[in-house]
Amino acid sequence: MKSAPHRVALLALALSLAAPVRAESPANQAQAAMARGDYREASQFYLAASQAAPGGVHAEYLLLAAEALRASGDYAGVEAILRRLPPASLEGLALQRAGLLRAEARMAQGDPSGALALLPLKPDPSLASPILDLRAQAQFASGEVLAGTASRVAREQLLPESERAGNRQRLWTELGRAELAPPAGSGDPRVSGWIELSRLAREGAPLSAYELWRRRYPGHPGEAQLPGLFMPAAVAGELSTLGFGAAPPPPGRDLALLLPLSGPLAAAAQAIHAGAEAARSQAGEDAPSLRVYDSQPGLGLAVAAAMESGAGLLIGPLRKEDVAALAAQPPQRPTLALNYLDAGRVPPAGFTPFGLAPEDEARAAAAHAMAEGHSRAVLLVQDGDWGERIAQAFRGEFESRGGSVVAEARFRANTVDFSATLKPLLGLDAAEARRKQLAAIGIRAEFEPRPRGDIDTLFIGARAAQAKLIWPQLRFYRAGRLASYAPAAAADAGAADLGGLRVCDAPWRLASQGELAELRGRLATVNPRSADAQRLFALGYDAYRIAQQMLERGLPPGDALPGLSGTLVIDADAALHRRLDCVALVAPDPVVEDGE
Repeated sequence: MKSAPHRVALLALALSLAAPVRAESPANQAQAAMARGDYREASQFYLAASQAAPGGVHAEYLLLAAEALRASGDYAGVEAILRRLPPASLEGLALQRAGLLRAEARMAQGDPSGALALLPLKPDPSLASPILDLRAQAQFASGEVLAGTASRVAREQLLPESERAGNRQRLWTELGRAELAPPAGSGDPRVSGWIELSRLAREGAPLSAYELWRRRYPGHPGEAQLPGLFMPAAVAGELSTLGFGAAPPPPGRDLALLLPLSGPLAAAAQAIHAGAEAARSQAGEDAPSLRVYDSQPGLGLAVAAAMESGAGLLIGPLRKEDVAALAAQPPQRPTLALNYLDAGRVPPAGFTPFGLAPEDEARAAAAHAMAEGHSRAVLLVQDGDWGERIAQAFRGEFESRGGSVVAEARFRANTVDFSATLKPLLGLDAAEARRKQLAAIGIRAEFEPRPRGDIDTLFIGARAAQAKLIWPQLRFYRAGRLASYAPAAAADAGAADLGGLRVCDAPWRLASQGELAELRGRLATVNPRSADAQRLFALGYDAYRIAQQMLERGLPPGDALPGLSGTLVIDADAALHRRLDCVALVAPDPVVEDGE
């Protein structure tokens, strides 16, 4: 006879499967995926949101899906999504966003003429800077040096002072690669001044020629570029005596925060920025100042602007692709990146990756399970890159400590009924087959679903929407006796749905008393509301404190630094990783299973 608690669990499961599934909306899941840097998954969620959306909302979700995929560099996929947009569904700003995406795809395919044909001639103010940036790239690639220079000059007028140096550096690089035609008047001395200056540098002109150029173009922004861009140190010093602009200032104590303040990652950047500013406010009057630079228009522009302002250390960038690009060249300043390099790639000296990798949470789960005396695990993880990475991290940590992963299973993100996956994973199908065999020969045996007896640990690699469906089904199968773990993304479903499940998350999210709880009270007005944003806030807070230590006394390998996002340690891959605690969620009205 079934026990009362088991009948309650059975009723809960039946209701969960019969009632409409109140999973998180695809649009919200897309925003969370963008904040994590999972651009392809974000694109898929936006596509799902578009299916049931009417008219203009349908078109907006398709545009967001294309923009998310652009962030991953998949321009073939961008074009495929754009082909699904009804021609009459776009107007105004949406039409220009689609045109910019199509033009970027053409540039990625090596078709600058096609890109130019797709760019609007009168861009909306919110898109003017990226459109002029792409127009300049396409014009230089097409050999239109005069027009490309004019586009760069026009773009500079739209930029804040902190970003103009980067735009000039980009123009100078483009001029250095271009074939310069015979002199031709442009009507704009800023344009003709740049081109003539490039020609002088290419011809190795004497200093007197540069002096004549300066008199012809007084106050031209190219003056400040001369010493640092192409002159040997001795000549640069001689130019300075003639009154030319000085080279960029030497490194100081200021910290430069490189974040995509515009574009699809703006919300994540805002949370990180808020955390870094909060850390600076708590650090005292003598703490390094913090200045933020928008990396969305171009990482090179942001880095150049930070260098020209004399930054002593760079914090960022955030996008994984930007981190890889910056690590491909020798660091010009010590850098604390806010994401990780691909596995196996060692960062250059002075370049320290740091972020909110879910792999750290999976390793923490494995370490916690082994510390409690468990040694035989099964894994249930979401299909795809995210799931495979955390499965590999859990497996590697668990086995390195002497444990054994005896079985694994995968599920799709849109799964609702997990029974077909859970039964073989937990060994329930064998018991059920045995019952049927006995029934076939006339022996009636009561079947109680219980997991196989040779396992003691379960790792659930799922996010909140899936975890809140998986957990009641696991409890129905009496898996509550297993030490069950999940990454931080699952915890957002809440203790009411996940009571008893252990989650490995940032101390900023878990601490209910002590110094961190007191700090959270002091920072309540700036601490974001959503769980994802709070983790990013903790990342920004820790990034400022780590950067301050890197400037003042370095970051010795092996040192354990307590932080809001975890205990931070430099690992063998020369990156900063989090050591995390795992805490069992407590439901308001827990259902106790037999054997728990």
